Formats: sequence, structure tokens, C-alpha cells
Amino acid sequence: MVAEGIAAGLAGRPGIVVLGAATSAAEVERRAARADAVALDPGVAGAEALADGLRRRGVRVVWLDPLHGIRGGSGAEEEPGEARVSLDEPIGALAEALVPGSAQVPRRALSPRQERVLSLVAQGLTAGQVARRLGISEKTVEKHKAAIFRKLGVPNQAAAVHVALRRGGGVGR
Repeated sequence: MVAEGIAAGLAGRPGIVVLGAATSAAEVERRAARADAVALDPGVAGAEALADGLRRRGVRVVWLDPLHGIRGGSGAEEEPGEARVSLDEPIGALAEALVPGSAQVPRRALSPRQERVLSLVAQGLTAGQVARRLGISEKTVEKHKAAIFRKLGVPNQAAAVHVALRRGGGVGR
């Protein structure tokens, strides 16, 4: 499910064509035959050997790392042509690590209403609660959320809150 979410978040970004989400080393090998870059979970059995084979074929390896921030190819434990991306980063960070330049999704400013919706969501309110608080329909709240995700270049609510907090986007007002 996580792999499919990541694939969905990457789909449609400039320079990226998602070949699919793989859940086994054999499946990665099969799909990587047509790939320029692959995101790998370091916890998968045989991941290091798989990465070695991919690098020998010229495939860029990006490790999905829950413990580290973005480091592009210069860290001591990284091989040339590979990077590590924290799972805490927005999907654009992974896109950039896979295909430099692909994270260039323009981040447009949120409208005052979108800022307010994001602020309420960040406080833990449900869409229904936000709707009641703002005197709008739940469907309108969902439309605002979709626009927020698009403008911030993120795949979901958690990532939108994370980006807003990082850039001081008015969350928590």
C-alpha cells in the first residue's frame, strides 16, 4: 500500500513515468529493466545486492530512509549514482532524487480560505468539523483540500501539514 501511494504521488511529475510499484526483489528486477531510477526500501531482503546490480546497469538508486533527511550521493555510505530520501519529506523530494528537475511543481500561494482550511485540518479537525466551523459543505472542504495538495505539490493531508509547518504557512492559527 505504501509503494502504491508513493507511485501515485510520483505519477504525472515532469520527467517521471512510473513503471509500477514492486513488492519483491524479483519484481523490482523485472521492472527495472526499463528504468533509469528506482526507489528502494533498505529493509527488503537482498536490497543491497539488488542495488549493486541496478547501479552496474546504470540505474540510479534512491533509498527510502525513515531515519535521514535528503542526501544526494555524497554521504559516506552511499555509492555514486544513489541518494537517500527521508520518508518524512514531501513526495517532491523523492521525485527530485529520482529525476533531478522533476520536483519543479510550482508552489502557488494558498488563498486565505485554503490557509484556514489547512490550519483547521492541522489542528485535527475532520472535514465535517471544518465544514461546520466555516459554514460550508463537507464537499467544499474536500475541494479546498485537493487544491491545497495541488498547490503545495503533495499527495495527502499529512504531507500538506508537514510542508506548511516547515515553511511557516500559517498552520495552527
